[in-house]
Amino acid sequence: MIYYDGRLILIHLAVKYGGDFDRIYEAMKAKEDVPYETALKTFQSLKCKVMTILDYDYPAKLKQAFKPPFVLFYYGDISLLDKRIIATVGSREVNEVGKNSTEAILKDLIPGNVLISGMARGIDTIAHVSAIKNKAKTIAVLGSGIDYVYPYENKYLYNLIKKSHLVISEYPGSSVPEQHHFPARNRIVVALSDCVIVPQINDYATGTMVSVNIAVEMGKPVIVAPHPYGVKTINNQIIGEGAIMAVSDKQIKEELGWKDENFLK
Repeated sequence: MIYYDGRLILIHLAVKYGGDFDRIYEAMKAKEDVPYETALKTFQSLKCKVMTILDYDYPAKLKQAFKPPFVLFYYGDISLLDKRIIATVGSREVNEVGKNSTEAILKDLIPGNVLISGMARGIDTIAHVSAIKNKAKTIAVLGSGIDYVYPYENKYLYNLIKKSHLVISEYPGSSVPEQHHFPARNRIVVALSDCVIVPQINDYATGTMVSVNIAVEMGKPVIVAPHPYGVKTINNQIIGEGAIMAVSDKQIKEELGWKDENFLK
């Protein structure tokens, strides 16, 4: 059903201003004039599906984020946002320990749950693939336009998630990714999750650390894989600062208060 209220206006402004929260907000404050025909034409030009913050099924968890997106562009099963969601974040440069930790933790925790990540190189890609291998659903949150595959090497993964899982972005069409899109993307990944898993982090000045800080601010449990002595990562430092150390699936589920049967609360 198409109706002309704030919803159509939001969609038009999100497309016009490339998903930029501040520019959309300023346009709304200024009561920018948007003729019905213009808004409708914008809506009808979309190849993807769309959800707005005015929709009844907009996730309550996402409303708690800093600057919650006015509009989400998406392909796939939007009902996945209603499930219990495990976020996995981590470095793009991955060692064998980080790869093995990602696969082992998700193999134990992902059945019955949904995996969310950012489809970046490294840990994100390993996480999405691990979820699919374990016959779980996964959500990719893009830092580019919904129709722009980045990194391009993940085109096959993008198409698979788009067809059988869920791809979302606050950026419309083929918007090229900009540097500030990625930390903005991270706030969506974390806000939609019920816990955040960190298999490997190599540097404090990274998007992974942005995600960890967002999780802490939002009160989301942060689960970090310990790394052996001599392996150059920041994982053990973060554990020392209060993150949950991933030892076993039983221990993690006890820390999170998850019941064992069917991995449900």
